[in-house]
Amino acid sequence: MIGRRGFLAGLGVGGALLAASGCSRRRDLPGRLIGSAERRGHGVFAPPRTSPTRRERVDVAILGSGVAGLGAAWKLAREGLEDFRILEMEDQAGGNCRFAEYPESRAPWAAHYLPVPTREARATLELLEDLGLVRGWNPSGEPIYDERHLCHAPEERLYQLGRWEEGLYPHLGASPDDLRQTRAFYAEIERWQSRRDRQGRRAFAIPVDRSSTEARELDRISMSRYLAMQGWTSERLRWHVEYGCRDDYGTCLETTSAWAGLHYFASRSPDRAGPAGALFTWPEGNGWLARALLDRVGPRLTTGALVYRIAEASDGVEVDYLDLAREEPVRLKADRVICALPAFLRPRVLPGSPAFRSFTACPWVVANLVMDRAPDPGHGFPLSWDNVIHDSKSLGYVVATHQGLAARPGGPTVLTWYRSFTEEPSQVRWGLLGRSWESFRDEVLADLAPVHPDLPERLRRLDMMVLGHAMVRPVPGLIWGSERPLAALPQGRIHFAHSDLSGLSIFEEAQYQGVRAAQEVLAARNLPFDSSL
Repeated sequence: MIGRRGFLAGLGVGGALLAASGCSRRRDLPGRLIGSAERRGHGVFAPPRTSPTRRERVDVAILGSGVAGLGAAWKLAREGLEDFRILEMEDQAGGNCRFAEYPESRAPWAAHYLPVPTREARATLELLEDLGLVRGWNPSGEPIYDERHLCHAPEERLYQLGRWEEGLYPHLGASPDDLRQTRAFYAEIERWQSRRDRQGRRAFAIPVDRSSTEARELDRISMSRYLAMQGWTSERLRWHVEYGCRDDYGTCLETTSAWAGLHYFASRSPDRAGPAGALFTWPEGNGWLARALLDRVGPRLTTGALVYRIAEASDGVEVDYLDLAREEPVRLKADRVICALPAFLRPRVLPGSPAFRSFTACPWVVANLVMDRAPDPGHGFPLSWDNVIHDSKSLGYVVATHQGLAARPGGPTVLTWYRSFTEEPSQVRWGLLGRSWESFRDEVLADLAPVHPDLPERLRRLDMMVLGHAMVRPVPGLIWGSERPLAALPQGRIHFAHSDLSGLSIFEEAQYQGVRAAQEVLAARNLPFDSSL
């Protein structure tokens, strides 16, 4: 684990930078460290010793309120099955779509955008229409989106060589060979995008399960090796590709499956159901979608519920959970269960379940910086929604008020800063849990102060969240290996739904897995439904 001193040494800076950035003048800066209930979740290792005396009954129990769990609930309610309960360990539902609320603005704690979905993502398109984000359909069958929810320009910029530039490729200082290799890479992406198998399937589709098998061999090698095999050695191209892997997967070139690395670029544009390159975003990020889904769940959500045992019985499935507010064990009996928990938890809560060792999760840390004024944009391209620093271990930051920034330039805002850790997850995870808020504060300010010297003076508050198991890592062999389809199979009356089962932690995949599990439940109960898949 990289501590504060090691982090600053790695940047080639030290205490002088912190003093120059104004950190020494902001020792009174308020903030808190939010552990995302990591220690609370460790309660599965030491479940209550007494049997539950409080008993409850429901037709369907959904365990976990991330996008998969909420997607399952949305589909069940849409098809008329109303007797379900969602159990959530956290105090706030939504999983990676949770968000913070400040007087200045809402701000995301993790997922902060949804690209306009591809045609294969039928469940997501159906949901967007249900939520009013699709306002109609044009004569060619393309959706007409409510543009108020699409990201406004300028969308993204990159800081390098002392200035900002548009986009996320480091053009400044690029050599003719850098540009030649980049053009060759994108020509290869376009080649993959244009290919179809005999059934009309693309090699790289969303959901993953709609992909053809044409490129599956690429899952056996790393993205680093794939680039080397093509002769693409440009450090600028490699940085550009690796940034996408760090951003969506929490992996580096060496730990990303080549299939997943190509999927990041080839799965969406240009064959998408809507304007190429467009994405949905809101001040609270994908929390907007989670809130809309929760509105449809109503009182059927129970937070502060730590599930520690799932077991089939003669008349259904027993779900034992700890009511954390009352410190009371409860047994919920259900006819069917949708387990929308991460794969690593399954052996802990479901006796006899295999340990799916192919699934590993990347740790993240996220900071919300509450500002009394937006920072000075600096030289070059203006302040954008997404702002990335080239020579940084972070992923940069997004601006919560970007959608309304033109109406109040320079006004109060929240910057959401991200860092994923590409090192061996278990070592990083325990190190993160032992760090203090002060060490995170210094890391964030050391990262941002060089590009925004005025930031410390404008900063009003800094909150941090540690996400120990933020997202599944698509390492070589996961996507097309044997464990992923096995992990999705029902076990008796227990069905499974989580983005882990896709191997990619993106909204469409999580929702797809939730809807798939819900449709399994509907079919098992002999209830008619229209497939959303």
